Amino acid sequence: MTPFQNAKKLYESHPPNHPILPMPSNMSFHDLTYDKSAPPYAKCLLGLGSKFIPTPSRTASSLASTFSRLTRDLKLRVYFACEDANGEDEEDRPKLYVKSKWNPEEQFIPSWVDGRLERFYTALSKLFSNRKASTNLLPPQQQLLDTLPSSEQHLFPETDKGLGPCCVRTEQYLEDAAVHLNNKDVYEILSEEEAILLTDVLHTNIIDWLKEYKSNIGIDAYDFIHEHLHKNLAHPFGQFYILYKIHKGMKKGRWPTRPVCSDVSSLTHGLGKWVSEMLIPIQKAQPSYFQDSFALKLLLDALELPHNAQLFTADATSMYTVIKTEPALASIKKYIDEEVTSMSDERKEALHAAMALVFKNNVFKFGDAFIRQCSGTAMGTPPAPPYATIFYTIHEKVLLSKWSTRVMFYKRFIDDVIGVWLAYEDPVINKQLWEEFEADMNKWHDLEWTCETPSHSVNFMDLTITIVDNHIETKLYEKDMNLYLYLPPHSSHPRGVFTGLVFGQILRTRRLCTHSADADSSINDFWERMLARGHTQESLAPLFAKANENAKAFLSRTPAEREAIKKQKGKDAHNQLFLHLQFHPDDPSTREIQKLWQELVLQPKGEIPLPDMENADGVPVGVNKLIVAYSRPLNLKNRFYVRDIHGRGRPALEYLAK
Repeated sequence: MTPFQNAKKLYESHPPNHPILPMPSNMSFHDLTYDKSAPPYAKCLLGLGSKFIPTPSRTASSLASTFSRLTRDLKLRVYFACEDANGEDEEDRPKLYVKSKWNPEEQFIPSWVDGRLERFYTALSKLFSNRKASTNLLPPQQQLLDTLPSSEQHLFPETDKGLGPCCVRTEQYLEDAAVHLNNKDVYEILSEEEAILLTDVLHTNIIDWLKEYKSNIGIDAYDFIHEHLHKNLAHPFGQFYILYKIHKGMKKGRWPTRPVCSDVSSLTHGLGKWVSEMLIPIQKAQPSYFQDSFALKLLLDALELPHNAQLFTADATSMYTVIKTEPALASIKKYIDEEVTSMSDERKEALHAAMALVFKNNVFKFGDAFIRQCSGTAMGTPPAPPYATIFYTIHEKVLLSKWSTRVMFYKRFIDDVIGVWLAYEDPVINKQLWEEFEADMNKWHDLEWTCETPSHSVNFMDLTITIVDNHIETKLYEKDMNLYLYLPPHSSHPRGVFTGLVFGQILRTRRLCTHSADADSSINDFWERMLARGHTQESLAPLFAKANENAKAFLSRTPAEREAIKKQKGKDAHNQLFLHLQFHPDDPSTREIQKLWQELVLQPKGEIPLPDMENADGVPVGVNKLIVAYSRPLNLKNRFYVRDIHGRGRPALEYLAK
C-alpha cells in the first residue's frame, strides 16, 4: 500500500477535524519521466500549484520584531519630517544601498510618539496569540508534503515560462543538466580546492576594485557591493539548476532544458547588480529595445502598413551561453567608449573592469560538483539581459542599415525578435532576399537565429499579432502546455492577493486585445479556469465586475494622466507607514488592525490627528496611513526546491566528464 493510499484509508475512517476545503477540479502536473513513473497520487499535492501556501501549524508567536520596526520607522518619519515634507523624487534615490540601522536620539523624539505606539502595541498584542491553527491540507496531502520533497527517486522542478510543476526521475534531471555542463567550450569541472582558490583570488580582486573605484561609483554602491561580498564569503558559490522547456517539445528523446545559475550567494552578486544598473540605461537607449508587451503593442498600433507588409519572428539559440566572453567584452567596451556620452571616462573604466570580474568568474555548485563557466554568461546573473542585448545591438546597427528598404519595423526582447518585412513583388526574388537577410542576422560571432518565414500572423511572447488591411491587431496568446494552476481560494494568502490576481489579469487582457470580443473571450476562459481552481461564482462575480470597471477607467486615461497618478502615489508614499507581519489566516484581520490604529494612533478621540502632530522642530509629521505589509510563509515551490540536489541520488560528478 502506497503512503497516499494508507493516508487516504486513515482519513476516510476518521471524521475530519477541519472545515470542508474547496478542492480544485483542475489538479494536474507534467509527468516528464521517461518511464512514466511519477507517483500517480502526486497530483493531489502538486496540482495545488507551486505558489500554493500550506497554512503554518501555529499562529504568530511574537510581535516583538514587528513592533520594533514600526517604532523605528515612525521615529525616523518624525525626526525627518522637514525633509519628507520637501519630498524626494523616486528617480533620484540610489537603487543600490545598504539599509541604515541608525536611530535618532530619544531626546529629539516627542513623548507623544511612544505614548501612542504603546497604546497600540498593548491593544494589538491582546488580539494575537500563539495557538494551533487549522490546516488547509487534507491528511493525504500532508502525508505527501512530508514525503515527496525528500524522494530519492524523483525531483519536482519548475517548467520554463511558468507552465506548471513537473516530475522527473533524479537520474534524468542529473543527465539533463550534464548535457549542458559537459560542454567543455562553456564549462570547466573543478576540484573543490581549485574552486576555493578561484574564489579567494576573486575576493581579493573585488576588494582591490572597490578601493580603486570607490570615488567613481559613490558611497551607496560601494557599501552595497562590500556588504554582499562579506555576506557571501562563507558560501561563495552560485547554484546551478535547469528549467524544463516543455513548450519546445521533446527532441531526440529528451525534454530540452534551460540552464540557470542563481548567483545570489556568489561573491560577484553585489558587483553584478552594479554592472546591471550601469548597463540598463544603455540597453534602454537602443532602437530595437522595448520594455514589455504593453510597450510593444503601442508601437505596433502606431504602424501604417503597405500592402506588401508581412510579419516575422526570430529566436536566438542558447544566446547566453553562445556569446563568447572575450569577444563580447571587447565589443561592448568599444561600443560604450565610442557611443555612450552620458557616462564619464572614469565610470566607463570602472564598468569595464567590473564586467571582466563578473563575466569571467562565474563559479558555482551543482550537487557535489564545482564548476566554472569559461565562456558565455548564465541566465540568473543580474547583468546578463542588458549585456546580451547590447552585444547584438552592435551588429543590428549594421544589419538594419543594410536592410532598411525591406525591414520596416524591428524590435527585440533579448533573444526574441519581431519585425515587419516588406515583400518583393517577385516571389522568387523575395525568397532570395529573405534568405540573405537570415544569413546576415547570423553573421555575428557564433550567434544562431531561427527565423520564421514572413506571414500575416505570428505568435510572439504573449501576443498573437495579425495584419488586417493596413494595420496590426493583437490578442492574447497562451502556450498549449499551460496548466493554468491559479491560486486556489484556500491557499494561505491574504484576500488582497486574489483581488490583485483578478484585477491584474483582466487589465492585462483589456490592454493587449485590440477587440473587446477577443478580450471578453479570454476573460471568460479565465473565469472558467478560476472556477476549476475551486473559486465560486458568488466570490468571483463582484471581483470580475470591479476589475472590468477598473480596466475601463485605466484605458480611458491618457498616458499623461496615468503618469500623473503614478507620481502622486509616489508622493503619497512619503506619508505611509508599514506594519510588517507574516500572514496567517487565523491571525487578526487587517480590518481589526486598522481599527486599532485609527482609534489609538491616527486619530484618538479628543486628541490631535497624527498627520498634524509636530516633531521637536514644530514641523507636522504628515503620516496619515498605515499599510499592513504581509510577508508569506513557504509555498510549495520552496518546499520542492531542487537547486541544491547534494545527496539526492548518485553524486552529480558521476554524470560529468572529467
